[in-house]
Amino acid sequence: MPYPVSPPEPPPLIRTLPSSDTTQAGKITVLNELGQPSPSFSISPKVTTHATLTYPLPQATPEEVNQVSADLLGPPVSPTVESETVSPSPYHFDSSVSFTQTDPSCPTQTCHKIAITPPPESQQPTVIPVPTPADLVEITADRQEYDQQRQIVIAEGNVMVRFRQSLIDADQAQINLVNRQVIAEGNVALTRGNQVIRGDRMDYNFVQNTGSVYQAQGTVSTRTAATDLAIVDPLVTGTTSTLPSPISDRITAAQPVQKVSADTGLNATVSAGGGSFFGVQGTVNRLRFAAERIDLFGNGGWEAQNVRITNDPFSPPELEVRADTARFNRISPLRDELITTRSRLVLDQSLNLPLFRERTVLDRTEKQPLPFSIGYDLKDFGGYFIQGNLPTVPLGPVTLQVAPRLLLQRIFQDNLTPFEPASLGLEAQLSGALTPTTELRGFLSLNTLENFPDLNEQALRGSVRVRQQLGAGFALNGEYSYRNRLFNGTLGYRTVHSSLGAVLTSPVIRLNAQGALFSFQTSYQSVNANTDRPELLKPIRPNDRVTLDRYEALGTFIYPILLWQGERLPATATEGLRYTPQPVIPFLKLAFITRGVTTQYSEDYSQSYLSTSVGLQGQLGHFSKDFLDYTGFSVFYTQVFLDGQSPFLFDRLVDQRVLSMGLVQQIYGGLRAGIESAVNLENGLSLNNEFTLEYSRRTYGVILRINPVRRIGSINLRISDFNWVGTPDPDFGTPPEP
Repeated sequence: MPYPVSPPEPPPLIRTLPSSDTTQAGKITVLNELGQPSPSFSISPKVTTHATLTYPLPQATPEEVNQVSADLLGPPVSPTVESETVSPSPYHFDSSVSFTQTDPSCPTQTCHKIAITPPPESQQPTVIPVPTPADLVEITADRQEYDQQRQIVIAEGNVMVRFRQSLIDADQAQINLVNRQVIAEGNVALTRGNQVIRGDRMDYNFVQNTGSVYQAQGTVSTRTAATDLAIVDPLVTGTTSTLPSPISDRITAAQPVQKVSADTGLNATVSAGGGSFFGVQGTVNRLRFAAERIDLFGNGGWEAQNVRITNDPFSPPELEVRADTARFNRISPLRDELITTRSRLVLDQSLNLPLFRERTVLDRTEKQPLPFSIGYDLKDFGGYFIQGNLPTVPLGPVTLQVAPRLLLQRIFQDNLTPFEPASLGLEAQLSGALTPTTELRGFLSLNTLENFPDLNEQALRGSVRVRQQLGAGFALNGEYSYRNRLFNGTLGYRTVHSSLGAVLTSPVIRLNAQGALFSFQTSYQSVNANTDRPELLKPIRPNDRVTLDRYEALGTFIYPILLWQGERLPATATEGLRYTPQPVIPFLKLAFITRGVTTQYSEDYSQSYLSTSVGLQGQLGHFSKDFLDYTGFSVFYTQVFLDGQSPFLFDRLVDQRVLSMGLVQQIYGGLRAGIESAVNLENGLSLNNEFTLEYSRRTYGVILRINPVRRIGSINLRISDFNWVGTPDPDFGTPPEP
């Protein structure tokens, strides 16, 4: 049957090509699903008076001609003449051929695949070699038309165009084989590696990896975006031996979102008390986007208009960033920049928060801290201070981070000026990997620069730690610390003036399928710390410190018993993932915890104890309804059997009967409040009191923690990272304009 012609009224972007009587040498290869020449196709070529492919081979023998024909077209076939105007060459084939499919890998009779490469520039007859996979443009469609003179293919119906690492799906497409330019319309999708960009229309160049996508939306994998969207030379990467095999977007585009699961995500924490700390851990590896238009650059960059980005797999998203324009540029292999205009953060489709930062550098090297932060430390720094975070300084395999401090509260209380040494402090950190299995960490804190460098001992804290991985989960830690401050229950904070030693730690050993765990460690330190033992102190002394050798061994055994477990809700936006990134599983568990510790000191002192805890913990509800749909709780009683007493105060065990309780309750929506407390039942003193207030959503969460006993507090921001299967709803909703 004749090859189907174009529709009577084609869309404006796709037009029927004019006929041509000019023929050029070219080559056409029928491929199977593995990208290899398929001998199982039965081809019935139809010779017409236009757009014919001619393979004149005057320099080849008949045997060579037959061999080339077999290599390119499969088994020999006989042309069927439909017109009296036929070239005398026995190898005149119409480029618009119809195929009778006998390959079982194709699901329908209309499915066929053609790989076409442009002809040589010279019009002189030559022997045409078999094309290499890197030069092939592979086209799969229900219908195809080929203009031999202009080297343009018109494809319609379930179109897939593949070249090297790129795959385009569309309802219809026009492909220029000379410059590898594709114009596609209707349910268009561009797939490169882990990146998928969909749209209504697309103009894309396979060789340069440049083009434009209109009404674009899709998914970005931040881990591989830089390499997936950049130009890849097959001659350099060695991909000429095989054709790439990306999965067609049509296979997954129709699937609804399912199997949604949360990964670690990003957590930013600001804490105060005993010093200040700002830390960012984790990352968001998968993002959705939508834009009116995206222009792709060959170096992996892009520019978009009216762009929207979210980490939410559901629509409308509850957290998104909007900008009038956004431009992404690669600065170096590990650093990118994102430049936006009028960017804002939209929460729950109802609240717009302007983002005043127009340029953001995305650095995949070690993260740099914020330029400054505010901290609180009443013990060493007199209260509130401002800390400047200077850029890290590389020192061979390690890096040095220096942070000067301006002591605000001390300035106002002591009537100081900001330029006096007494109003200034300093904190420095040293970190890095000496070898693949050896880590170095150093810390230095100066709470004043007065009389520098002749500082008194109260002005200085510091430590140096080296961690060596031994294999099988074991690690050896060597440490020297100076004026290390430790918390010891009802005895409060105690300072170890100096300590030098090593600790050997084991991995956590899983004992059975029910979750029984065991771990142990041994250590040695030479410790100089305060003591209240008069026999260890000299009659005339400058302080109450003593230096002793300290040997310790401990083991911990945990045995949980699951009493009851409920069912989780489906991982959907209205059920299991309404207020939490992971569906809540109700449960009730009984737990036994046993810890045995023996510590030997020089001068014939020792302290050994066996601590046994039994408790009940669990959670009820699914955190899905608006009111009182989540309650988390724990109750533990701890009894300690003690033998001997430590000569030091920092590790002396005095809390032998302890009751620990915790409760977290949903109040309304994503708002939860919690309290955790531990009390010494013998004297009624508190070991720990912590209060939490949390606002939790699927894509983000903020939690405030305050502990008045330990005088610490923190604010934590969570940005969730999701994995999913299928295609999210492209409708982002319409948040209010700022």
